[in-house]
Amino acid sequence: MRIYFYPLGAVTLLASILLITGVLSNSLGSIDGFGSRMIDGMNFLRFFSFIGTQGFLAAVSVLAVLFLWFRRNNYLGMILVLLAVGGGNMLNKGIKRWIERERPEAGLAEGSFSFPSGHAMVSLIAAIVIIFLITEQVTNRKSQLLMYAAGISLSILTGLSRLTAGAHFFTDVIGGWLIGYTYAILCLLLYEWFLKRRSQISPS
Repeated sequence: MRIYFYPLGAVTLLASILLITGVLSNSLGSIDGFGSRMIDGMNFLRFFSFIGTQGFLAAVSVLAVLFLWFRRNNYLGMILVLLAVGGGNMLNKGIKRWIERERPEAGLAEGSFSFPSGHAMVSLIAAIVIIFLITEQVTNRKSQLLMYAAGISLSILTGLSRLTAGAHFFTDVIGGWLIGYTYAILCLLLYEWFLKRRSQISPS
């Protein structure tokens, strides 16, 4: 799995930069229009919006931390969950303040800017990092793939739910996924660097 994770992170980093450039130049209207047409009439997707809320993600993160504490004694993993989810939330807010993209006019009343979607971004970060840590000792590749597929699918549905609610443009959601994946990979690289460092200084 990992041999695919990290190269893809480089791709999503480049794509994130290109997307941000497009948002700043207001040249992505056709993509946003395509997204609006794609989800037209799919109001059932709004059900999945709760997955990206801060309360739900905080609860999932706490459960993950408790699992890593009591079942794995993985204290570094516990720190990683907090860094990934909490730090990702802060990064999302920081990018929103930098880009200052207004919400769609017909959308819900929101107290923050539009790009990138926090629901899409942080839900994907949580899915990738938490599943990575939970399956770290799992040797059954099929089980790993199923868990990643479930987590990523829920993040996709969460991001699309924000389109049906009119809270975001399609490129806000795409940006959330791209930046979220990039940040998650950076967190995992940092985690593995610390693991390697710790093994080098540990007594034989």
